[in-house]
Amino acid sequence: MLIFFDTEFTGLGINPRLISIGLISEDGTREFYAELSDTYQPKDCSAFVCEAVLPHLQGGDALMTMRELSVRFIKWLALFKEPVQLATDSLAWDWMWVEEIYAEAGEYLLEGTPVLADIKDSSRLEDISRPAYVDGKPFILSQSPQFSLAVELAFRDHVPRLRRHHALDDAKANRLAWLAVGEAKTNKELITDDNSQTVDFAGDRVSFERHDPLS
Repeated sequence: MLIFFDTEFTGLGINPRLISIGLISEDGTREFYAELSDTYQPKDCSAFVCEAVLPHLQGGDALMTMRELSVRFIKWLALFKEPVQLATDSLAWDWMWVEEIYAEAGEYLLEGTPVLADIKDSSRLEDISRPAYVDGKPFILSQSPQFSLAVELAFRDHVPRLRRHHALDDAKANRLAWLAVGEAKTNKELITDDNSQTVDFAGDRVSFERHDPLS
């Protein structure tokens, strides 16, 4: 099973810091969302992040420290009890945060296990905390025109409306797009005209439908 995830962080410059992470299972039944309370300050954020990301933050129960996030994240993954792989549309900018969360969880486990205290390599820390049935490598989502179009339609048509640059909603849009493109391939449909395409996002039935733009 795939688990679609997305992150928000302070910017694309030097030393970015994690703001939030959202995940949703391939079947759409399980979600995880967290915002960080101890990794950044608003002054650390780029102008774009201040305008497009920070207004969507929820606070409340979603707000937690990096240590709390790492523990809850691993516990959430452990609930699947089946082979899963995390799916992202941005290997360069999203996957590093998952590795950092794994490493933080590994540090936490080592603190309670003195006999392992000499293990300091970050990759070993990630291996310690990551459940065995969670693939250690990400699934990279297609960047095809079909996938990009399906993402745009998910933001346009889904009810309730998805918020761009909200980590969980971005993950939901990627899931819906992946399902839609898969359905289109199964039906051997080709996407040739952006103006003649819609996506049915009713429940779990996600598929491309062709319409005459002049009708």
